[in-house]
Amino acid sequence: MRSTELTVFRRRLKLAALERRLFKIRHDYQLLMLLILGSKTAPMNRSALAKQIDCSEVSFRKYYNELASGGLIEIIALSTDKRKKIVQLTALGRKALDAYEKEFNLIVHKD
Repeated sequence: MRSTELTVFRRRLKLAALERRLFKIRHDYQLLMLLILGSKTAPMNRSALAKQIDCSEVSFRKYYNELASGGLIEIIALSTDKRKKIVQLTALGRKALDAYEKEFNLIVHKD
């Protein structure tokens, strides 16, 4: 393996460790959900988020519920239709995402 490949691999390992430490996530889809929600200024429709993630419904539900039980996202039932839900980052989720972005930039832009 060339030294540039090793450098990229080491950075990816550092990022994976960072993701586990800050978010306690088990899958990249969970990070993707957090990044999408972090880019929004208003709550997002759950079905629109699922469509953007593009993974199976069973997996999406599992990852989504794990993020909610971890306190990173908040699931809100609409008063007009309890079956429809919107989702947003919690203050804890925003804080973790901000810390992630800061450390991500340090890791990726090192050298």
